[in-house]
Amino acid sequence: MALPLIAQTGQAAPDFLALVADDVTREGVRQAAAQFGWPPGRVREGGVAAARAYLETSPAPAILLVDVSDCDDVLAAMDGLAEFCDAHTRVVAIGMVNDISLYRALMQLGVSDYLVKPLSAEALAEALRRAERSERPAPTSRPSRTVALIGARGGVGATSLAVSLAWGLAHEQQLRTVLLDLDLQFGAAALSLDLETGRGLRELLSHPERIDSLLIGSAVSPAGERLRILGAEESLEAQIDVGPEGLEALVATLSEGADVIVIDTPRRLDALSRAALAQADVVGVVTDLSLPAMRDAQRLLKLLAATRPDGEVLLIGNRVGGVAGEVPRSEFERAAGRALDFAVPFDAKAAAAAAEQGKSLLSVARPGPAATELRRLVGRFAGAATAAAAAEKSSWFTRVLGK
Repeated sequence: MALPLIAQTGQAAPDFLALVADDVTREGVRQAAAQFGWPPGRVREGGVAAARAYLETSPAPAILLVDVSDCDDVLAAMDGLAEFCDAHTRVVAIGMVNDISLYRALMQLGVSDYLVKPLSAEALAEALRRAERSERPAPTSRPSRTVALIGARGGVGATSLAVSLAWGLAHEQQLRTVLLDLDLQFGAAALSLDLETGRGLRELLSHPERIDSLLIGSAVSPAGERLRILGAEESLEAQIDVGPEGLEALVATLSEGADVIVIDTPRRLDALSRAALAQADVVGVVTDLSLPAMRDAQRLLKLLAATRPDGEVLLIGNRVGGVAGEVPRSEFERAAGRALDFAVPFDAKAAAAAAEQGKSLLSVARPGPAATELRRLVGRFAGAATAAAAAEKSSWFTRVLGK
């Protein structure tokens, strides 16, 4: 399932959304929606593709009206759309084909109703009324977790660790995951997975009043069904000054539909980085066991103790055994004033394969100490979440909508 957003943290899913291809029908739907008190802005231009794009990054509505006029294969398109819907969603389809066999097939998929254009105002209103009256379970609500990783020094592998963590949460734990790379000029999270960096993150952070699911959707880079990367590659000539307000609004919006948000936090500790460290549920300080990293890990831990005294902070050793002149672990922990929560051994072959193939280290690492410790880290943030049960051989609408 590709990151369908669900209502969380007290934010209700919208009652109604319509994606309609033509102007005449769109106006008729707006008039019908007004009878139910739904604002005209909930009726938009588009069809199945636009509905999928919306649902990838927005809470699924209670009632979804979607135009299938432009679909070559209506049944396949609607079955594919279902994986983006939540259990509470009721779907009304409209189209040009007047065929009883198509109607019956759509009903078998779990669609609530199918109307043929041109729409009768009475028939449309009645279809929406039936959908509104349909018994449906309340949408599931589950708070997302926000994890901020920051390197004690450059080169300790914080980005690599963030990529592996996000990849493991999405691909092995089946959790909807967003990897947010806040280094707007030198970020490498998308590059690590051989993806083109999206556009729009700086605008999202600079103009929180403009943040919406469609703009977020255009800025993310998909990295599988459940993983989205949100980063930037701004010009080095640009003077970037982004305050904390945009990050707070962005994380709040992302939290509506992600189980976990992993933030790759730059070390420069500007307002944006400090906001990430303040807002995260958990902060992970990533360090190797070198002497300079030991010093800077101490400094970061001291800062975090002062700025978030009640917040959870993890100390994560990375590339352990792979740095020349390493401080012994016991000495490192004594200087840090605490034990390492995780210690990921250096795996040179996996690191080389990950770089060469454009994959996460976790996905290419052979069974061994490094892979084991990485999966222990993933499990720490996955919590009680488990992989989805094996898919039944029924349609997504039948399974998702419980029909």
